[in-house]
Amino acid sequence: MKDDEILRDLAEKMDVLRIEKRMKDSDLESAGGISRQLISNFRNGKRSISLKSFIRILRGLGELDRLESLFAETRQYSPLAESVKKQPRRVRDNGNREEDFKWGDDM
Repeated sequence: MKDDEILRDLAEKMDVLRIEKRMKDSDLESAGGISRQLISNFRNGKRSISLKSFIRILRGLGELDRLESLFAETRQYSPLAESVKKQPRRVRDNGNREEDFKWGDDM
């Protein structure tokens, strides 16, 4: 997809979310701290918006957490980290002996 197509797609998805949440443009405007003109321009593809404005739109929709899924944390496996496990500090006697201890001269 070209950049303009992606922007149009994002604007359409934003509008679908807004309608699903039964929000008017004025609700989105006040909740996100953005102008109605910016929303209109974004929706109609008249101009692109900044990332900051897009974040404000998501915040206004209550969907800011969707950005988290773009950059989900991945844990990397490290064999070195696995091999250096913490050793116990003490070894305790569990008290279960199979046979009694005998000194060498007791035999």
